[in-house]
Amino acid sequence: MSPRSTPRRPFAPLTRWLDALLDPRRQELTVIWTLLAYMAVWTAYRIIATWPRDLHADETELYGWSRHLALGTDKHPPFSAWVARAWFTLVPPSDLSVHLLATANIALTLYIAWRTMRRYMDAEKSLFGLALLTLIPFFNFIALKYNANAVLLPLWALTIHCFLRALESRAALWGALAGVFAGASMLGKYWSIVLVVALGLAALIDPRRGRFFASPAPWLMILCGGLVLGPHVWWLADHGFPTFAYAAAHESADLADNLRDTLTYLPGAVAYAAVALITAAVVLRPSRAALADIAWPAGSERRTILLIQLLLIVAPMPVALATGIRIVPLWAMPAYTLLPIVLLASPLIAVGRDAVRRGLIVASAVSLGSLALSPVVALVIHLSDPPGPFEYASLLADHVEREWRRNIDEPVPLVAGETVLAENTAFYLRTDTLGFETADLAALKQRAAARGAVLVCPADDKGCIATAEQIIAGQPQILRGKVWLSRPLFGQPGGRVSDVFFLVLPTERSAK
Repeated sequence: MSPRSTPRRPFAPLTRWLDALLDPRRQELTVIWTLLAYMAVWTAYRIIATWPRDLHADETELYGWSRHLALGTDKHPPFSAWVARAWFTLVPPSDLSVHLLATANIALTLYIAWRTMRRYMDAEKSLFGLALLTLIPFFNFIALKYNANAVLLPLWALTIHCFLRALESRAALWGALAGVFAGASMLGKYWSIVLVVALGLAALIDPRRGRFFASPAPWLMILCGGLVLGPHVWWLADHGFPTFAYAAAHESADLADNLRDTLTYLPGAVAYAAVALITAAVVLRPSRAALADIAWPAGSERRTILLIQLLLIVAPMPVALATGIRIVPLWAMPAYTLLPIVLLASPLIAVGRDAVRRGLIVASAVSLGSLALSPVVALVIHLSDPPGPFEYASLLADHVEREWRRNIDEPVPLVAGETVLAENTAFYLRTDTLGFETADLAALKQRAAARGAVLVCPADDKGCIATAEQIIAGQPQILRGKVWLSRPLFGQPGGRVSDVFFLVLPTERSAK
């Protein structure tokens, strides 16, 4: 009789992965490799799903800002542009490198969240919590577009981590670091005032406040935050506070709109976390006592974390009602890294190996399933969503480059025009950009005459074309063109856009 064969274990790769994640000696490195794999999956998703179209204008805008660094911009504080400059110094600009910047930003945030979770929970709970975070679209779908919102993800996570350590240890170093990262968060987007207020109120309410404020930690936090933010405040005053004007332009139209926006903000912000909340409830099945301990933790440390989490979500509402500022649920993007601790840290919540396995299966199914469906997403976008002129800017850039090189043996020095189309075209030409809306038109005309420029407008944008005509009036060397652009996908024709361009050939350089 032949010996009985050993039955094969189902999901052997998953079992080996789980073994490595739960092994104290291999755990940290395995988490890092897991996040790198997560980064690769979502980079691939982004590449395939957006294949029919070029980069989003938010991303190319950052590239334009990064070419000439400053202490501020007309729209946002400068930190996201600084990050873009550092990234494109290391990695040549391309669609792929922009996608990698976004997914690296997500992976870094998840790792910081993991380190914070491990300070309050065991490995099983922390791994389950990490899986839950990947079910919140702020950590994949939405943050795949790197912009002034996405840059806050790791900055808020770092600020919270350092603040909690400063509150616990009262160490000067952690206080200083919390201040540095809080200041950097404000340099990312002024929405970060929500973070500063939440942490400040948490420190004042926490039972350890006496010892905390008697230590150097909170004062170093304030000092370092002020030092980081100070140069930008000086820039604002020197330039007439342009970012404030931009924010004011996005206020609610009237009281009724403000009330509607504010009241819909909270359910919208919570809805983003709905899949994670449902998964935790279904897999863990918490008792009533556990739910009560989550809602009002027994320990002051957990109560402070709960308070911070609640304030990060709720605090903007009374401010919005009082000031008329329009708030949207998307801005809650960086506010959820403490959610796993709120949900899982209670001693009445049990998370064993089987629960971790189920959490990993759900998280992996979402990521890998999204990747598998990415060609379908691309095709749906291609067939159902008419392209904007800027979404085929790479095709326009190719055409402009060929026409320019027929006349001038140097790169295009500047693209100006309708802001979004100009920014995207400039990215694909790797050159400077100016939008007609913010440009000094007299100075632009002089610069174009001396050094050359390309002016671009959507063919149906009469205002843009009229501005371009003003700039080229009297210029001695002008080439005009109109192009119809389209891009097929999987053999299916796509929508067609029409753009016009004006090549202003320089007078200070000889043409071919």
